[in-house]
Amino acid sequence: MLRKLRPVWFGSRARMDTLVQLVFDAVWIQALWHRPIEAATRITGGNDGWLERAAFGAAILLSAAAGAIFHKLLGDARTLATGGEVVSGELAMLRAVIANLPDTIFVKDVKSRFLLANLAAARNVGADSGAEVLGKSDFDFFPRRVAEVFFEDEREVLETGLPQVSKEERITDANGETRYMLTTKVPYVDFAGEIIGLIGIGRNVTAMKAVEAELARARDELKFKASHDSLTRLLNHEAILEQLEHELARCAREHRSIAVMLADLDGFKAVNDTYGHLVGDEVLREVSRLLQNRVRSYDLVGRYGGEEFLIVLSSCSAAEVAMARAEQVRSDLAISSILTSRGPISITMSIGVLVTDEEQQASVSQVIHDVDAALYAAKQGGRNCCCFAAPAEEIAADWD
Repeated sequence: MLRKLRPVWFGSRARMDTLVQLVFDAVWIQALWHRPIEAATRITGGNDGWLERAAFGAAILLSAAAGAIFHKLLGDARTLATGGEVVSGELAMLRAVIANLPDTIFVKDVKSRFLLANLAAARNVGADSGAEVLGKSDFDFFPRRVAEVFFEDEREVLETGLPQVSKEERITDANGETRYMLTTKVPYVDFAGEIIGLIGIGRNVTAMKAVEAELARARDELKFKASHDSLTRLLNHEAILEQLEHELARCAREHRSIAVMLADLDGFKAVNDTYGHLVGDEVLREVSRLLQNRVRSYDLVGRYGGEEFLIVLSSCSAAEVAMARAEQVRSDLAISSILTSRGPISITMSIGVLVTDEEQQASVSQVIHDVDAALYAAKQGGRNCCCFAAPAEEIAADWD
């Protein structure tokens, strides 16, 4: 009977949080209080049979139960009206769970002011308890630029009625400390379906982000080590040839040319024999830095092997430009000294230069063969010079 007359009553009783609700329920119960006895009297018609007595007894029990509930509701209403608090066993347990959850739980009104906040939510904004944040907004706790981001997100939820699920929020407080929150915000609606605020649940994922960053750093480091020379930190032999192959394929698609240089340090064995291999390593590192500083950011430099370096100049189609770049590198090394732990050391470099044919796709093996031949010609020509790959009659081989 109660369910038929008041279908939402049982659900609302579990939410005895307001005086208005208590009074509303009390009115319904009071209206039902005397009806079971009246109905039983009409049914029995004043007869005194066992069926009539049973019906009348059941009506009395139902009426008594309704009366007990009515008095309980009125008592709860009086308690709230005088400033007390009414909490049923289940509601008390629910509130305790919410209060002690490590995740942030909060409710805000349509102006993004806090209506409820558990301890985690309070501490998230820098308060010591949920009571401290009630009636306030994020602008009272965070720098304006941070609060504005939260406010705009909440405006979207309130205006569209669509939830915002698992959004990562980056929060930097006044002390400069940064933490990351994974937050879900959903509309808070009343019984009429009107949006009257929003409900938020968030989890601090700062530790997880730190682990992710460390894993990403380790992954990048492993990837770097797999493709770079440990001594010079240039691309290693396999990686520079792989990049050369990619560049040649791109040039074939776009009908463009690239320049390739193969450089070798002159008399490097004497450096190792005179000063030792550790000093030789210092020379190789300094030469590597020089080469990287003399090319563009999108050009490629790799340690081809030993004291040989392979340089790929992207989008360089003019032989004169390629030769000028090679000559600049050679000249810069020749006029400077390498500073080492054993003092300054002078060393020179020989370079073979090649520009691919934009009309014909070249293979990696053919490019390496031709530029190596040009390097050999530079060595034979007296070293400390640059030589261009065939046809030699068109471009001078020795630039000394």
